[in-house]
Amino acid sequence: MAQKTSQSSLRNVALTASKAYRTKEVPVSEWDNAKVTLREPSGDAWVKFREIVNPEIKEGEEAPQLTETQKFLRNKEADVVLFIDVLLDEKGDRVFSDEDQEQVSQIYGPVHARLLAQALSLGMSQDEAGKP
Repeated sequence: MAQKTSQSSLRNVALTASKAYRTKEVPVSEWDNAKVTLREPSGDAWVKFREIVNPEIKEGEEAPQLTETQKFLRNKEADVVLFIDVLLDEKGDRVFSDEDQEQVSQIYGPVHARLLAQALSLGMSQDEAGKP
């Protein structure tokens, strides 16, 4: 039988920041088996991501043609924005602030990308979105 939740306790749970996102704790063998918490990206991080990947083009102007190197750097910058948002410590606090973006970008590599992929997988899939 499902446990009933009072309106006030439901309100408290719904307003708890740590319960606003799906999370997952994972060990990172490359980081001396440190345990990190990953969460699905916030809406703010997705907005920043999209602004980087699809910058606003002024009316009458064409989108600039990017070299492969420019595309790679643009995509890495966008991924770093998401990574900074999804990596949490054992207390559930972000490990990095927005001001750390440049520093994280300099060392961002495959381990970071794998962690980001796991965090992204916590989000709703297209199949889940279509279910009633």
